[in-house]
Amino acid sequence: MNVSGGAGFDDLGDAEKVKFSQNETAATLAHLDELLSELDGLRAGVDDPNGLISLTLGFDGRLLELRIAESIGQVMTNLELEKRLNSLFAAGTKGVDAMRTDLL
Repeated sequence: MNVSGGAGFDDLGDAEKVKFSQNETAATLAHLDELLSELDGLRAGVDDPNGLISLTLGFDGRLLELRIAESIGQVMTNLELEKRLNSLFAAGTKGVDAMRTDLL
C-alpha cells in the first residue's frame, strides 16, 4: 500500500493504518533478514606464507576455521607457532575491519 500523493498516514482509517503498519513491518523484517544473511556470508581468510596455517574469521571477528598442517611440529616450535597464529589473527582482524568499513 502506498501512502503518497496527497493522502497521508493520518488520513487513513484504522483498518488501513493497521494494514499499512503490518506491510511496513513485514518489509522491514525481510530487509533485515537479507542484510543479516549477507553479513553471515562475509569471511576474512588468511593463509600463512608457507601454507602451513590458515584461518578464517567471520564478520564479527570470531574464528570460524583453523587449519594447521600435521608437519607443523617439525617446522617450528610452539613459540613460533604462537607468534605466527597471532600475526595471522591480526591480519584477519584487519580484513574484518575493512569489510565493516566498506559496508558502513
